Amino acid sequence: MLRSTLFCFMAVAVFCLGPGAVDAFGASPTPLQNVIDYLEAPGGAYLSWYKLLMIALVFLLWVRTTDWTNKSSMKIGAEIEMTCEVWNLILVGSFLAGLLAVLFVPYFSAGFTIYLIGSLAPIMAYFFMRRSRLAKRPDLFKLISAKGKNSGPPPPPPLPQDEGAPMDFSPAGQDKQQKQTNLIRARQSSQFPALKNMFADMLSKRAELMLMDYSQQAVAGRFQVDGVWHPLPVLDRVSGDAMLVSIKSLAGLNPDDRRNKQQGDFQLKTATEKLSMEVSTAGVPTGERAQIKFVRQRKAPMDLPQLGMFPEMLAQLKEKLKAPGISIISSPKGEGLTSTWQGTLMNSDRLTRDCVALVSADDKDSVVENIVIKEYNSPQNQLEVAKTALLTQPDFIAVPGVDSDEMMEILIAQANKQQRTILLRGTANSAAEALTSLYAKTPNHQREEFLKAVQVVTGQKLIRRLCSTCRQEVKVTPDTIQKLGGNPQKQQNIYNEYRLPPPEQRVDEKGRPIEIPPCPTCGGISYLGRIAIFEMLIVTDEIRKLVRQNMNGATIEAAAQKSGKASIQKQAHKLVLLGVTSIAEVQRVFKK
Repeated sequence: MLRSTLFCFMAVAVFCLGPGAVDAFGASPTPLQNVIDYLEAPGGAYLSWYKLLMIALVFLLWVRTTDWTNKSSMKIGAEIEMTCEVWNLILVGSFLAGLLAVLFVPYFSAGFTIYLIGSLAPIMAYFFMRRSRLAKRPDLFKLISAKGKNSGPPPPPPLPQDEGAPMDFSPAGQDKQQKQTNLIRARQSSQFPALKNMFADMLSKRAELMLMDYSQQAVAGRFQVDGVWHPLPVLDRVSGDAMLVSIKSLAGLNPDDRRNKQQGDFQLKTATEKLSMEVSTAGVPTGERAQIKFVRQRKAPMDLPQLGMFPEMLAQLKEKLKAPGISIISSPKGEGLTSTWQGTLMNSDRLTRDCVALVSADDKDSVVENIVIKEYNSPQNQLEVAKTALLTQPDFIAVPGVDSDEMMEILIAQANKQQRTILLRGTANSAAEALTSLYAKTPNHQREEFLKAVQVVTGQKLIRRLCSTCRQEVKVTPDTIQKLGGNPQKQQNIYNEYRLPPPEQRVDEKGRPIEIPPCPTCGGISYLGRIAIFEMLIVTDEIRKLVRQNMNGATIEAAAQKSGKASIQKQAHKLVLLGVTSIAEVQRVFKK
């Protein structure tokens, strides 16, 4: 009915715009005179076809955009308070007003301008208002992107196992048929969609490890991100058991065995990443524990500055790596020793010297360009490989693991007698502890030669980086800046992790609670990734004397600091002043 009426108005426009038209944008006679001229014109009437074409194009554009506006307001108008009843009246009313203007205003240019504004201005107003309101309602995007009901037959309802976060699984199995059987068994569990959602949440938070502890009544879970544990919502035992059936089936394990230790793995793929999930389950006194490790693809090695070493320390280390003697890289277990080892190898002047690395067959940490890899399979084989490699007279020898006293004796001799650079690594809580530990493992008749050869020892800890998106700048006292090693006259602020505002600020103007979404960058954890804080112990004669006296690491560290060594805590405080981490994170790391 509406369109029929509008076509009638268009027919009137044909009669009124044609006769007597002077030019495309000139003056026109009145509508009544147009009709008279149409009837009296010799040979029949004539039309101003270009004016009619302009009006028709605007009309067709108006019909198309108004149809979209009507469908949009019917679908989501109630949610964004832009109902179709109101906007259809606005659109049609403004269009009719513009059409009357182009019919009855004597000057076509003026009437067409009013017609154009009346046709398109309300539609543009609707579009921009709709976009601003949708920006506050991201949950409506799925609704507005869905196809209409008349676009075809409705899709079949999704199967229960297809619900949940989108991801693909490659189960364990010796052949294709067994893999398919394991996948079907996992999908048949009632908690398979919940398991997918949990995995998706873990991936968004960059989880490294997940534990599920089964007791008689419930399942308590937690996950680890950047070395810190976070709790998971407690599951009831029925839901937890069903979820574990899916996990064990995907990993090729026996879901019915709740006591014996089982290990397996499967592959998981999402739209953004692909990773391996290593599963380990075993019975414990309280029930059963399941561990899922998220193994991501190995990243490219990073240089020491990227890992967090400051320039002045890096310059000292490079000098030691060029000189004859033994250098030791150390860290506590799980504190980034592999990455630092790779970064040190990258700074070993490998472009101008012959560099060799003696590694076990399964060690891929030492694969760096321009370093010749010599692999061995056993401690005895390490000696044979080392002797063969030394025939080439390399300038630099990297050995991540010394497997025998004979091997240590060879390396000490290479440092002291052949004037070669030796790079070792070890696990220790500090640089001083790494030095005393390796000294204790050295054969008695070689200890003095070892102390003569060793030149420098590095230690490190990992500390979490503040999320640059949600970190909060806070003003502190000048005394705090001074204790951190900064200049109070140049700096008054540091950064803290994000904290939710107090409850009274989490309500809208009507007093209704506001749910504050988590940070999209860090997933609400407030930290994103980790950086290493380094210490460097230069082995002086005084340090060697303390080592001979079997002094502990704390005594050696105190003596080194008196000689000018910067403590690892001071290195961490530099990161606080730079806004990389927070005081709370430094306290957590060193309290641990």
